[in-house]
Amino acid sequence: MIRFETVTHTRGNLTLFSGLTFHLQRGGFMVISGPARSGKTTLAQLIAGVVPSQQGEIFVGDVSLRAAAKTAAKMRAVRLEIGGVGGIYSLLGERTVMENIALTGELAGMAPRSARKSSMELCGKYRLNHAARKYPNAISEVERRAAEIARAEAGRRRLIVADAPADGLDDSAERFINERLAALHLAGVTILYLTSGTGPAVGPNRRLRLVNGGVVE
Repeated sequence: MIRFETVTHTRGNLTLFSGLTFHLQRGGFMVISGPARSGKTTLAQLIAGVVPSQQGEIFVGDVSLRAAAKTAAKMRAVRLEIGGVGGIYSLLGERTVMENIALTGELAGMAPRSARKSSMELCGKYRLNHAARKYPNAISEVERRAAEIARAEAGRRRLIVADAPADGLDDSAERFINERLAALHLAGVTILYLTSGTGPAVGPNRRLRLVNGGVVE
């Protein structure tokens, strides 16, 4: 589902990745950990095509992002496969929680009325009924993370890139977020989980650690 082949990426004089290679199979759950500034958010940006890879190839599904970037329609199709939590995947600030979730349903092909109904059902499922008509800046961090996961479910995303989705949360909130991601994984969603900690105990999963611009098991 995600494949990095000898990807090298620098920022100024800093080499974030050097020959980075890994493969997350469809339906898999991979945890990549690393300290602050080890490149986790850049990894998410590369997968979304927000920043291009400088060397090497990145594939989402069978599509090369280098090739997809040449055509706006192809890149949009790739991005519609990806749901995100945290990092670059923050909620739209000018829309309420319910509207954020409904919009993703509409982008997935649902009629507006059906998307709104589904959005309210997901707000209930993710304990967001009280926050449904609030804007992102008026809700808590765990509520924003829950809404981002609900949004990915509404859009029927086959891949979720979770950029530190539970880092900094208390134990109860962390458990809730990880349980929601684990449930989507059981439903067949491929998940890449980026964290500065240890990540959830969702099995079976593959664990890698960012070290000196590469990954180790």
